[in-house]
Amino acid sequence: MSLNIPLPPLGGRAMKYGYSNARVKGMKGLLLKGSELDELLKVKNADAVIELLERTHYKEDLVKLSLLYKGSTLVELAAGRNFASVAMKIIRMCPKSDKKILEALLKRWDVLNLKVVIGARRLGKNFDDIRPYIVPVGSLSEAELERIMKCDDRAFLEEIRRTEFGKEMLSESMGLFNVEMLEVFRGATKSMDNLLQMQTFLDVYVYSYVDKHLVGSSKDIRNIKLLFRKEIDAKNIAIVERIKARGGADKSKLKDYIIKGGTINDSTLAALFDAKDFDAVLGVAKSRLSGLVGAEGNIKSLADLEIALEKAIAKEKVHVFYRSVLSIGTLMGFLLLKEEELNNLRKIAKGKEFNMPEEKLKETLVII
Repeated sequence: MSLNIPLPPLGGRAMKYGYSNARVKGMKGLLLKGSELDELLKVKNADAVIELLERTHYKEDLVKLSLLYKGSTLVELAAGRNFASVAMKIIRMCPKSDKKILEALLKRWDVLNLKVVIGARRLGKNFDDIRPYIVPVGSLSEAELERIMKCDDRAFLEEIRRTEFGKEMLSESMGLFNVEMLEVFRGATKSMDNLLQMQTFLDVYVYSYVDKHLVGSSKDIRNIKLLFRKEIDAKNIAIVERIKARGGADKSKLKDYIIKGGTINDSTLAALFDAKDFDAVLGVAKSRLSGLVGAEGNIKSLADLEIALEKAIAKEKVHVFYRSVLSIGTLMGFLLLKEEELNNLRKIAKGKEFNMPEEKLKETLVII
C-alpha cells in the first residue's frame, strides 16, 4: 500500500550544485596521494617518473606528447595539459550563473604565463624554449603570448594591450594603470627594480579582478576571498625578504613593490623589514598565516621560507575544499588542489633532472 506522502522539494543549493559538487568530490580520488608522490620521489630520473605516471590518469597526456618531448619537459607539459583539461571540464559542469567566478580564478594563469614570457625575454630565450611551460588556461592564447615574447621593448606594453586580457587590465574601470607604469613595463627586461614592480602590478590586477568577480554573500565566497587575501600576505612576506636579500633596500619604498589587498598593514610590513632573522620573520608572519606555526628553527634560507609560505597557503586551500558544501567553493577548492599537484610534479621532474637528493626534493613539495 502506497502512502503517497509527497517528498519535500529539493533546496535551491541542492538543485544548483548537487550534480557538479558530487562530480568534483569524485574527481578528488584522482589526485595523486602522498604515497604516490613518495614513489615518484624514490626513482632515479625523469624517465622513471614518467613510467610511474603512466599508471595514473596522466597516461593519456604523456602518450600524446611523448613523440615531441622527453624527460622533465614531458612531465611538466603533460601535467599542464592535464590541468587545463580538468579545468575546462569543471567549467562545463559549473552552473551557468557561476562560470564567471571560475573564469576569474583561471585568470591567474594569464599572469603566470605572462611572467614566464617576461622571464624568458629577460634571459634572451626564444618562444620555443618556453612553449612547454605555458599552461593553456585563461584568456591569453599561445599565439598572443608568442607575439608578446617576440616584440621589442618599446612595443611590449602595446602588444599586451592588444589582447582582451590587456584591454581589461589597462582599462579605466580597473583604475590600476598610470603613466609611470609605462616605463616600468618597457624597462622590465633591463632593470630588476622595474621587473619587480611590473610583477607586482600584474599580481595586483589579477587579485583585483578575482575579488571583483567573486560576488555573493555566502560563507564559502567569504572564505575564498579570505584565502586570496592570505595568499597576497604570503607573497608580500616573500617580496619583503627578497628585497632585504638584495641589500641596500629602502624601507620607505616598500609600497612600490607590495601587492595591495592583503591583511598585512604598513606597520606589520615595517616589522617584517626590521626582522633580523627568519625566526623573527615567522614571529610576525604567523599571526597572519597559522600554517607557519611550528616552523621556527626549520627556516634556514629564503627558499625554505618560500616553501613554508606555500605550504601554509596549501593548508588554507584544503580547508576551502572540505568546508564547502553545495557551493561554488567546492569547484574552486578542487582547482586549487589540482594546481598544487601540477606544481609538485614540476618540482619532482626538475629535481630529478638535476639529481636533487630525495629528502631535499621532498622538502619542496606541498603534500596535501
